[in-house]
Amino acid sequence: DKVKPSNLRKNEMADRVQIPVYTDRWMMGDRYGEVVKIRKAGNYLDPHDPRGRTLLVVKLDKSGKTVKVVADDCTYV
Repeated sequence: DKVKPSNLRKNEMADRVQIPVYTDRWMMGDRYGEVVKIRKAGNYLDPHDPRGRTLLVVKLDKSGKTVKVVADDCTYV
């Protein structure tokens, strides 16, 4: 049962995700983590543009670091 970013609300976060493969952290083996925050990225050129992306703030398992990634690019596990 995979959770899509459009189904996420601020008070119900998906527990575990795999970060996108294009990140340096993924290539160093730090691939999985826990979602700690969900943010809506604003469009600074046009603040009224509704097409902003959803960002996930993920605390990684291996290093303990916190990274921001695009929610649509994550794999929910």
